[in-house]
Amino acid sequence: MKNNLFMNYDTVDKASHLREGHILNHKDFDINKIKLTKIWQNKFSVKKINETNYDVIWCSGKEAYDLMLKSESLIFLGVLKGFFYFSINIDDTDENVQSYYDLRTLNPLLNNSDLTFLTTAQGINYWHKKNIYCGICGSISKSDDSGNSRVCLNKKCRNKVFPRLDPAVIMLITYKDSCLLGRQKFWPEGMHSTLAGFVEHGETIEQAVKRETYEETGVKITNIQYRYSQAWPFPSSLMLGFHAEALDKSLNVNYQELEKASWYTKDFLKSSPENYTFKMPGKISIARRLIKDWLK
Repeated sequence: MKNNLFMNYDTVDKASHLREGHILNHKDFDINKIKLTKIWQNKFSVKKINETNYDVIWCSGKEAYDLMLKSESLIFLGVLKGFFYFSINIDDTDENVQSYYDLRTLNPLLNNSDLTFLTTAQGINYWHKKNIYCGICGSISKSDDSGNSRVCLNKKCRNKVFPRLDPAVIMLITYKDSCLLGRQKFWPEGMHSTLAGFVEHGETIEQAVKRETYEETGVKITNIQYRYSQAWPFPSSLMLGFHAEALDKSLNVNYQELEKASWYTKDFLKSSPENYTFKMPGKISIARRLIKDWLK
């Protein structure tokens, strides 16, 4: 079953107790139960099953083990049905490069467990690339805990850091039979979406919803309700979805933030032209889910 919007799968065990040190040395690790995916230029290797389904190509056994021993980019992703899942970066490939696709493209085509592992791999892999140097002393750091942390190589420092997420609120603001959507000028032509923004230090997520809405559109809101969340590794966000109600429909759009913002009725959205004049958010986004749930 696919539920790819949320990019997660509850039965995947992160198995954090296996991360400490190096998992290959852990007593519970079994070389015969390795599943390894290779990342090439931020893309993943897959094979086509049919027009709407693809499977991740997982290396296994000695082939996978040998790659893991040589790699400095190994990331332990978790455990599923007794198998240990990993990813590594490769600099080049002797495989058909046409079999490698980015995660946005693959999202609607993968089963939930594969998507969960690739989402984890992409997010942590990006974090490693951005944290090669120690943030305290500037020395080189190295991957640790089976790819789930980094430690400074300076013996006088040894600062240890863990993968970071950027929490962001994304909210559907409604007033009676209309909802507020905006667009940024660099988006695809016609694309509109719900408002969104990053949570700042010193505020709750509800306060972030209120602040971002007012900053971008001048709209004051009430009845802020959390709906659901979504892992969003593009590059490293956790999207927190909300629904809130506007006090009125007056707008004062901040054109430094948005190209435009307008109110759209349910009838308009149900018959959305989906062309260069107006498009709904992408099908993999939490924004589209917020709108669709409101339209029901």
